[in-house]
Amino acid sequence: MSAPTKGRILSIMSGSATLLSIALIATPALATVRYEIKDLGNLGGVTSEADGVNPTGQIIGLAQIQGGNFHAFLADPGGMRDLGTLGGAQSGARDVNSHGDIVGWANTADGAKHGFYWHAGQMIDLGSLSNGTVDAFSLNDAGTVVGSYINGSFERAFVWSGGVMQDIGTLGGTDSRAIAINNHGDVVGYARPVDEQQIHACLWQGGVARDLGTLGGWASHALGINDQGKVVGWSLMDPETMSHGFEWSDGVMVDLGSIGGRYSSAFAINTSGQVVGTSTDVNNIEHAVLWEGGPIQDLNSMIPPGTGWFLNMASDINDDGVIVGAGTIGGATHAFLLTPVPTLDVPRPAAALAFAGAAPNPGMGGTTLRFSLPTSAHVTLRLFDVRGRAIRTLADRDFGAGQSLVAWDGTADDGSAAGAGIYWARLETSGRSWARRLTLLR
Repeated sequence: MSAPTKGRILSIMSGSATLLSIALIATPALATVRYEIKDLGNLGGVTSEADGVNPTGQIIGLAQIQGGNFHAFLADPGGMRDLGTLGGAQSGARDVNSHGDIVGWANTADGAKHGFYWHAGQMIDLGSLSNGTVDAFSLNDAGTVVGSYINGSFERAFVWSGGVMQDIGTLGGTDSRAIAINNHGDVVGYARPVDEQQIHACLWQGGVARDLGTLGGWASHALGINDQGKVVGWSLMDPETMSHGFEWSDGVMVDLGSIGGRYSSAFAINTSGQVVGTSTDVNNIEHAVLWEGGPIQDLNSMIPPGTGWFLNMASDINDDGVIVGAGTIGGATHAFLLTPVPTLDVPRPAAALAFAGAAPNPGMGGTTLRFSLPTSAHVTLRLFDVRGRAIRTLADRDFGAGQSLVAWDGTADDGSAAGAGIYWARLETSGRSWARRLTLLR
């Protein structure tokens, strides 16, 4: 890694395939100031990026030093500390646990890239199961580390504990990567199924790999997991090629939407279920975003006006709601810290512009679709099959403000029964569009 461009995005996207996405979901930004923002600075250079924050507020990431290289850092109220390397030119920190132990990657004296475990002021080389590159992505409070190593032309997920590194396997294919671990030892990342044509979000529990599926496309990748077992990440979608952030829980993967662009990704989730990540807008510009049980929210709308900041990526959130990431200020990319501030209750419209999707989902022979409007507006609601063919127009008329329900009886426009399977509901109103995935059972 030569520069801190989009941290986890770069590490995720560079491993397997180039992903193209088109977003169908847009939500107006909220305007309430909710966070104070702090510039975390750098280590003598220009650029920095924050990738993790622990419960005590310690922050890690990587920052440019004089001369242009990047080093892993630890930041706290006392300032930013250079963690050094394993004898080489560069390093980067990826996660920090409650005890202040840190993992990441660093160059060795011979230029190799190895995973490290930083404990009590010492950077420890994790070693490898081969002679290839090693990267450590996450650790839990017990000090168990997860990551990946290169074995020939393959990338493989590992767990490291007590000085021992173990390959944790795949979904039957060749490749895998472990990105996050919770305090129960549950691990998430991606793995290839036996057909080798795709990568799927994967959950390892008790040594067993579980395929978490996708939002309808051929690829997905899990990036975070909390202690309740909720998983977040990104997935390609059908019927159009787009990539959205997801939340997975109890066998169900939910589309988290975007702010109107081609792509979104969820990077981290705390114990309260707050999720942070990034999303592109209609101009393909990345915005740091927050999901908290409702529509996606642009974090740029939640900081004081006139700061000069534009937030591109929210990398992590702790249980106090403290958020870290990277944004631009003064023409440079800097690590930021967002701290929640008390806010007064602000009266809101009776209904926000939103598309909740289908319930029940899956539906036996039919389902009901729910949406809400802040004011009366014309709404078009259509259903598509997985090949992108329109099969039913459920609504093309004006609706009043508030929540509305539209029932689907499981039939197509010609009156024939639609087959069991996956469908997409697309809602258009007021110049915006949403898409929601649903499953029909027979």
